[in-house]
Amino acid sequence: MSEDRQYPHVIIAGGGPGGLLASILLSKAGIKSTVVERAAEADPWSSRSYTIVLNDKGKESLARGGCLEAATKVCSVRHCVYLVDGKTGDQKRIPKQSLGLGFTRPLLVECLEKVVDELPNVTIRRGVGVFRIITDNGNAGLQVQLEDDTPLSATHVIGADGKWSKVRQSFPSLESQATMVTCPSFGVSMVTSFVPEGWETDGTYIIKPADECMFNIIVSPLPGGNGLSLSMVCYDETVEKYPWLAPPVGLIPEDYGRGDWKDEYAATSSTEMSDIDLAGHLENLFQKEIPAFYAAVGKETLRTARVNRKVTWLQMSATEDGTEVSYSTEDGRVALIGDAAHVMPPTLGEGCNTALESAVKLADAIIWEMKENGETSCTIDTMGKGFARYGVSRPKEAQPIQDMSAARCALAKSLAK
Repeated sequence: MSEDRQYPHVIIAGGGPGGLLASILLSKAGIKSTVVERAAEADPWSSRSYTIVLNDKGKESLARGGCLEAATKVCSVRHCVYLVDGKTGDQKRIPKQSLGLGFTRPLLVECLEKVVDELPNVTIRRGVGVFRIITDNGNAGLQVQLEDDTPLSATHVIGADGKWSKVRQSFPSLESQATMVTCPSFGVSMVTSFVPEGWETDGTYIIKPADECMFNIIVSPLPGGNGLSLSMVCYDETVEKYPWLAPPVGLIPEDYGRGDWKDEYAATSSTEMSDIDLAGHLENLFQKEIPAFYAAVGKETLRTARVNRKVTWLQMSATEDGTEVSYSTEDGRVALIGDAAHVMPPTLGEGCNTALESAVKLADAIIWEMKENGETSCTIDTMGKGFARYGVSRPKEAQPIQDMSAARCALAKSLAK
């Protein structure tokens, strides 16, 4: 084998936070990678986006990639949680034990991309996504087929391409483990271009109406004090009481992944009503049940409302032959991180934090194998062993977090009754 063919070249499907951090960590270990991202350019913030709060786990992951300092310059720091009485507007401030870092998803992606742009071992290819992966037996590698039919050769592939991962679907050993579980909850997303008078931008606000209303609202300040992201959390029982809030139907298999991460956030109401009708219903509801909150955010905010699909999460289970759950193929050529491996309900706010940590865990597994083999430059064989090591060890860490998130979702539903 020639010297060039001894060393791996990795294709990372997905240019979200997890995929970008993986490319940064591999570069620090001297490993070349190409990030393939469907979006032609970073998505701007809109009501179709969502906010991310990084906890200690997420912050430590960014620190491993040398990204934490840059991230702290553009984020909004979360010192506390505010509990708000929707009727009276009274607030109770609860300090957080550890500071959180708040981002819009596009802002976090932009921050990581600036780090990637300075790395000689990383290439970003935008504007076309991964369609499928084919084993290239002739060259003992992989062929990545893009959506425009362009083939790319790789020794290894990291699937960071989200819940409907094309990488995962390309390998029966991975896809056969996966079951999508639907939660009895959904959200209504809204956004403001301002911060209400008397509100601070150092924490997350939780607005709780009367128990019989069967919903609550989580409000996150946007970085820079430029507005608020609002999520109205609803349940099946909420729809029984307010049928005009009925969420859109779930995606059909043919549409899986077409909208990338926006699949869950780009929906509209499944009813025939227009956005103005939805805003009118929300106005009547808010004026009656949470008038102080309505007075703070105003009617125009309700015009941005979008009803999202029901929450789904990915349950990876052992196959019928008893093989344990793994986030990698047995030969160590392919590994999954982030939502491609362990998408979870948003109830604990652990989705992005766990995705970033998975990127670190994958890099750690590779580095451990390099040290075991006394290598200063990672070889193809060592890379595969690192992927396989990560594949069987990571589920034991990530799946309990998924289970806790799903349990919290069920608890929130019961408390809303």
